Amino acid sequence: MSTEERTATRTLMEDSQRNLTVVENGESRRYELLLAGTTVGTLDFRVLGPRRVLGHTEITAEHRGRGLGTALIKAILDDLIAEEVRITNYCPAVERFLDGHPEYLVVLDPSHPSIQRGSKPLQHLIHIQHSRLRELAAGSEDSSIDGFDRRRIADQFTAIAAQHAAAVADVLLTAARTSSGEDAAAMLANLKEFEQSLRVLKGRAYGDARFLDLSTAETWREAERLLAEHESHEKKIVSGLEALHGADGAADLARALAKRQWSSPTRPHPNSPHAGVAGRIARHLWRIADSTWDELEGRGLPTEPVENANRHSAVSHYLFGTPDDQ
Repeated sequence: MSTEERTATRTLMEDSQRNLTVVENGESRRYELLLAGTTVGTLDFRVLGPRRVLGHTEITAEHRGRGLGTALIKAILDDLIAEEVRITNYCPAVERFLDGHPEYLVVLDPSHPSIQRGSKPLQHLIHIQHSRLRELAAGSEDSSIDGFDRRRIADQFTAIAAQHAAAVADVLLTAARTSSGEDAAAMLANLKEFEQSLRVLKGRAYGDARFLDLSTAETWREAERLLAEHESHEKKIVSGLEALHGADGAADLARALAKRQWSSPTRPHPNSPHAGVAGRIARHLWRIADSTWDELEGRGLPTEPVENANRHSAVSHYLFGTPDDQ
């Protein structure tokens, strides 16, 4: 599927008898259920390479209990199976649908498992995130990759790590502050250090003069050290939250963490507010600013994979006079 098709609105299902339509809104990254032309349901998604990550299903209050959520999910999964696209699912409604319709289980990506009921969802989600970051860090040590691929790995690592750190500050620190203030304070201090290391790592990859005296290997080692320290803090807080809130509460926190990460800044901002309303406002504003700078720099982020991507942004083509097909 081309980049243009991903960002366009595409119809997945039309039911004239019930006056229902399901569309994929690529620009908003959500599926929409329309009743007589009015949106009454949505399901958020994210594109990660060849797979989709399904987030949260929402049906408007006045239209619940009529099977509309099932119609939305069925249309989505039918389309994904037809397109041979696999999913990682974080949506309880989709999980319930799969429980009742095992023939749709083929859509699940076994190499990227979903959060399952009965597991420890917060720990599972954190394990997935940190495993991905460790995988990227290990890739940076491959001596056979060229400078462009090395920068792409640094971009992906810093973006995923920055978004995860921001989501942790927004969701986990907020939840832990009342029950475990000392642990929350320790993790906040680590988060700021970790974000600073990400800033250095990205700056070194892009040739920032402030960091040229540091070796690439040195910047990676420091980022990995602080990441391991962060994971330790995170696991401690998560264990406490799971014990405090129980399985259902922990599942809610896991969904909130996953959803918040999708809308978090893609760059580290260690000197910005992290806690409370000020932190949330700062993250919202930085997300807008980061998206603009990412486009200008042509960053190779994992959130919007592009088939046959150019190695330069439109701005760099203009500045360096290179043709668009390079």
